[in-house]
Amino acid sequence: MEFNAEVGRRLRGEIAAGGSSIAAMAREIGVARSALDNYVTGKRAIPVPTLYSICSVLGLEPHRILGWAEERLRDEAGHRESNVIPLRPDSNVPGRSDDVGEVAFDSPTEHDDDSDDLYD
Repeated sequence: MEFNAEVGRRLRGEIAAGGSSIAAMAREIGVARSALDNYVTGKRAIPVPTLYSICSVLGLEPHRILGWAEERLRDEAGHRESNVIPLRPDSNVPGRSDDVGEVAFDSPTEHDDDSDDLYD
């Protein structure tokens, strides 16, 4: 049961990191939302085909999810020090180094339908 819960925790995190939700992922892979919810909460063991479908959508290899879950359980049992496994960053979200100051109407880009006259 602990292994199922750990696999589910990792999948929930990866689904969120991929910019999806449990409901959206369930629709995308063609399973009932309630079934996927049971898998990611560890209430039921996730079927291998479902794990492969989720991983395919997320661009992950299924053995990575299982390996991370196994490593976490070993770490919690005190067999070795824990490693922090970061979630994959979403490439659509800019990082701090990408911060650019923006000021309204100071854009170098001209627009034919400029709306500055609306504010006179």
